[in-house]
Amino acid sequence: MSERPGPNVPTAFSRVLPAARWEPVTLGQSGAEVWRSSRHLLKIQPHLHPAVTSLADERERLRWLAGRVPVPRVLGYFADSTHEYLAMERVPGIPMSHPDATLHAERMAGLLARALRGLHSLPPRDCPFNMTLPVSLRLARERVAANVVDQTDFDDERVGQSAVEVLVWLVQHRPQTEDIVVTHGDACLPNFIVQGEYVEGLVDVGRAGLADRHVDLALAARSIGRNLGQKWVDVFLDTYGRELVDEMRLDYYRVLDELA
Repeated sequence: MSERPGPNVPTAFSRVLPAARWEPVTLGQSGAEVWRSSRHLLKIQPHLHPAVTSLADERERLRWLAGRVPVPRVLGYFADSTHEYLAMERVPGIPMSHPDATLHAERMAGLLARALRGLHSLPPRDCPFNMTLPVSLRLARERVAANVVDQTDFDDERVGQSAVEVLVWLVQHRPQTEDIVVTHGDACLPNFIVQGEYVEGLVDVGRAGLADRHVDLALAARSIGRNLGQKWVDVFLDTYGRELVDEMRLDYYRVLDELA
């Protein structure tokens, strides 16, 4: 039997990533190639359009979040002429979307709500990353213009629509105000690692930054509905704080994610 090929580890990482048995990680839709060993994680991504989240973006956010919320420790970053590489320590535990985690749907819904409340309680004045609507809509326009939006991955409500049509809707229905907090930016179940009763790590934080709290609530609610069942969305929102939730904004930020 032939041995499974491993990742292309840059020689620059020879000190931080010792020889190991690597396996590919197929969970998630970040667009990056992801490999894990028993102790480490390696992400590899080709250089994409500037409006697409880079691994350098993720590195900077991981460094800022460290000590504030649980995130993987950055071991190294490297870029060559074609790709960029990000090495991290592997967070112990399993994603909230793992079958073993989804057996405990009520617990996962509550843990996710409390994890987001903790993140959203960080002082916004301390966060250097701006992902508010002026920035997010500008990036969306750039991605549409560059034709890097995957129109085949739209939610069922927008199947058949073009990226341009979605962008026009977003501009026409833009909320007049934003409830700004420090957000994860891609708050789906696979991006929260749990072990027992605790959230051990937030991962894939390349879109983290100051934004409306509904950026996270919208994607978390959608992910809970898909992975755990629609009835647990109410548990999630009630635990987070129903008084803070605007249903129209949940709809808006789900649409905005189509162009992310």
